[in-house]
Amino acid sequence: MAIGIASSLILIVVMKIASVLQNLLWQRLPGTLGIAQDSPLWIIGVLTLTGIAVGLVIRFSQGHAGPDPACEPLIGAPVPPSALPGLIVALILGLAGGVSLGPEHPIMTVNIALAVAIGARMLPRVNRMEWTILASAGTIGALFGTPVAAALIFSQTLNGSSEVPLWDRLFAPLMAAAAGALTTGLFFHPHFSLPIAHYGQMQMTDILSGAIVAAIAIAAGMVAVWCLPRLHAMMHQMKNPVLVL
Repeated sequence: MAIGIASSLILIVVMKIASVLQNLLWQRLPGTLGIAQDSPLWIIGVLTLTGIAVGLVIRFSQGHAGPDPACEPLIGAPVPPSALPGLIVALILGLAGGVSLGPEHPIMTVNIALAVAIGARMLPRVNRMEWTILASAGTIGALFGTPVAAALIFSQTLNGSSEVPLWDRLFAPLMAAAAGALTTGLFFHPHFSLPIAHYGQMQMTDILSGAIVAAIAIAAGMVAVWCLPRLHAMMHQMKNPVLVL
């Protein structure tokens, strides 16, 4: 439970700091300068400067702000603690400035690294993989506000040929996920609904149009999947994250 609570608190602190910086960049600062918040020049300028700032952090910080999320799974090997300051700074800048869509991979990396580093000193008999599982479960629970996602993930990854029953292997991760979710719920009330107009009476044409939209979305997604590794490799040929961003 302690790991789940700690994972959630780290997420909350990072999000709060990013929220304060976001309010400064997108509301208070343009108001002080007499610039409209929705000014195209301001939006492009902030995004550009944020990208440069994140690139500089990645380029010059120790550990280069951790692993590349495009090359690593969501739950990866722990990184050295020395890489965490740069990673946290890049995460906060990216969230506040708008060049990052979410904190999932960076905050997972931070929590896993801290859990392994601290846990190995407090309980050296517990192996690194167990600390990794607990930290990732707590973080997943904190991110989604529910342990259900952790249950779905770890019921597959932990379902090996071990003689230990699956429930015994799932109990500790689910407790960490539940603790993380409950802790997040004390500070945030996340919801996944969108403020859109109420949908009226369904028409037969909606079925056809919905199928067409879904097919287009799937096709666009598959094109993006095909393009991502090629664009990623091309960007890395520049060998400079500042130029990439």
